[in-house]
Amino acid sequence: MSILNSFATEAARQTLNRVYLKPYGALTELVIDARNKSACLKLELHGESQPLEIRLNRYQLIERGDQTFLDLGEIITSRAWLDTLLREHLLEKVIKPRLAQTPVPALLKLLL
Repeated sequence: MSILNSFATEAARQTLNRVYLKPYGALTELVIDARNKSACLKLELHGESQPLEIRLNRYQLIERGDQTFLDLGEIITSRAWLDTLLREHLLEKVIKPRLAQTPVPALLKLLL
């Protein structure tokens, strides 16, 4: 991983913690493989004794006009019950990230 990618990944991790995850815990590890469109996340969540690991496979950024959406692709977690919940309720859902509310939207898009 290049120094620029390492810097961008750390900036993205900090931004995700500040903008999205603060009430729930913290994203402690983030690895993005833009070439293969996959990502691995490790979260330390309030009230959980073990970290939650999430793997995204085949994610996509979708541009619609001036808005950017995130298709999460396949989601695999370290919790069987959460895999079931996501499969039943988040299958084929597209999420609009609040990139405009972050200080590094172009950097986040570059990483993905």
